[in-house]
Amino acid sequence: MSAELTRFSHLLDSINVGKVNIITGNNGAGKSRFIATATTKILGEPLPSKSKFRHVLCLSGTHNDKFPREIWQLGSENPEICYLGYKVANNMISDIAPFRVIVKALLGKNATRRCSPEAINFCLQKLNIDAEIKLHFRYGKNRKDSLSEFVSKEIQFDIQAFQSTDKSLAIASALEEKDLSLQTISVKRESNYYTLSDLSSGERAYMVALLGALYCAQDNSLIFFDEPENSLHPAWQRSILKDFRKTLELNNIDATILVATHSPLIAGSISNHDAFTCNFPNGQKWQESDLYGKTTDNTLKNQFNLYSSRSTTVVELTQKCLSYITEGDFGSPRLYEAIDLLLSLDLKPEPGDPMHEILQTLEHLREHHELP
Repeated sequence: MSAELTRFSHLLDSINVGKVNIITGNNGAGKSRFIATATTKILGEPLPSKSKFRHVLCLSGTHNDKFPREIWQLGSENPEICYLGYKVANNMISDIAPFRVIVKALLGKNATRRCSPEAINFCLQKLNIDAEIKLHFRYGKNRKDSLSEFVSKEIQFDIQAFQSTDKSLAIASALEEKDLSLQTISVKRESNYYTLSDLSSGERAYMVALLGALYCAQDNSLIFFDEPENSLHPAWQRSILKDFRKTLELNNIDATILVATHSPLIAGSISNHDAFTCNFPNGQKWQESDLYGKTTDNTLKNQFNLYSSRSTTVVELTQKCLSYITEGDFGSPRLYEAIDLLLSLDLKPEPGDPMHEILQTLEHLREHHELP
């Protein structure tokens, strides 16, 4: 076994149960390989007999997730696996795919146990939608005559008041057998209905996350969430894991979460006693997080090894100017070329920003050829 695979196996075996385990690292550092290795290893263990986890739930903020083929192939057949990504076949993706899984879970025979009213209300509030939704279906080939008797191409119901019935179970069965397929969902805001195509990609991603936690997570789940930050506004990056966990909590679901992210807002969004981090490629073990409450710049520096969130052009020109000043070389034409280039960028830092004072100093130096 290679050193990387050994490290991956150790990290999975030592995962902090019931907590949020956060993987960070540069592109190509191995985060996606770790997720692929971890899910493959879990698949190789008979669930639940030999594993500490009874269920695996896979979510992805990207269409190009690295979950192994077995996950998205078996997810529709194996009740111990749930895939809420976008892959439906080799080189084929579908934006509606995760919603089809969620709707089958909502309508299925186990939905009632998972429908905590508090959790439903919380999700509706966070998603800014009403309880009334519409499901739009398409009949399978040669199935219209037999199916249209009990299900129309559009059904409407209130998810707060939803109760499993023979009809809902029959619809779930028809969806499972592919005699019926979900075409889209319409959600209601105030008096208007919006289909999924009317929503932004960020809205759809947040909806998949919260409704997935509501209807698809089970007790003792291991939940993989690959790059949840994609398409999300920074404010939503800061709240998505917190809202996801709150949904699980209100639904009385105990779960372990493993997140791979490039976002300092996501990495620092969970309280330190509930989160553990590992920075690839050199991280060898989980460390209790110390990122909660830190500024984004501090998180970028301490966890992502990025020492400034400024444009690299600004950083390089500033460092060039300061190096000449440190050496006392006030007569170098290159110093003033660098100052001119930096000032030409028309930067507007806030008064409390160190760059504000640096620019004032450089402007004085440019005019007087000496420091103020």
